[in-house]
Amino acid sequence: MENRPIICASAKYAYNKKSNGVSYEYQTIYKSLKSVYPNAIFIDVYQPLGIENLISHLSSLKVTQRPWVLYIPFLGVIGPEVFGKIRQYADIGIFYLDDTWRQDLVYAYHSYCDWFTTSDPQFKWRYKKRLAKKVRYFPFGYDADQTDAARRPFPDRDIDVSFVGARNDYRQFVIDQIEKSGINVTCYGVGWPNGPLSPDGFLNIIGRSKISLNLSNSVQWDLRHLIKRPLSIARNFKSGKKIEQFKARHMEIAALGACQVSFYCNGLENIFHIGKDIILYPTIDEIPYIIKSLNQVDVEKIGNNGTLAVANFSYQKQFRSFFK
Repeated sequence: MENRPIICASAKYAYNKKSNGVSYEYQTIYKSLKSVYPNAIFIDVYQPLGIENLISHLSSLKVTQRPWVLYIPFLGVIGPEVFGKIRQYADIGIFYLDDTWRQDLVYAYHSYCDWFTTSDPQFKWRYKKRLAKKVRYFPFGYDADQTDAARRPFPDRDIDVSFVGARNDYRQFVIDQIEKSGINVTCYGVGWPNGPLSPDGFLNIIGRSKISLNLSNSVQWDLRHLIKRPLSIARNFKSGKKIEQFKARHMEIAALGACQVSFYCNGLENIFHIGKDIILYPTIDEIPYIIKSLNQVDVEKIGNNGTLAVANFSYQKQFRSFFK
């Protein structure tokens, strides 16, 4: 496989907006891929003429082995006609970041690709018959090079509790509940007063954190929250995020050595020893109790255990074995 060209086709900027900064797809996935396969290139198919540039590049290649196009969609910008053109020159793999929330896209695209990825550890019940032949398990990971550089020794960590993620009304409600108990949470992300972070800024904050919260981004029906924010009821019904999903953040917090306090999602136990590598909160009301019950020795030990638990899940290691 090492001699087969790989073209990563995605959006260079988060949600295709330059003002949002460089995307996760480019900063983490593509750069990890390129560190393993130096000849890999990136083409932003979400920019004007991006798809034309992809087809032009493929048609100009003078290679003995058929290339791979690794398409990472956030919107379905490539249609059937374009897939047909790509197939004249390359095999197609679709790399999903959130397939459990985007089943419509998975089903729309499956007939046009050679394979697609899922991050769902329990994927076998979801993908059967025709889909089962094309699905490949590829869990979320992290860039080992960037993470190793940002991870600080525990005595040098100066943030007691952090949360990094976009603000929404429910997450604000959770943070308010925690801070009422006297625990200060340092929050970063779109909508929080501290604002969003660059990719390097994200690594820096988690790498400096003793405890880092991983809060759900799925539909929530806590009546206390809904009474205060009744518009959230309508948003809940419209949202496609009906189930909890294994996320990259589970891997990133662990890899960066912070003690992770997280929501539960199916499959976490396949990677982590619950209670030793990661702490799960049964309800948001128990988060303050959990944080206060942990001494510094516990926090450091859980952080270190988490790092060891995800040692084999860096994107570099996964890509190296995936494209054999």
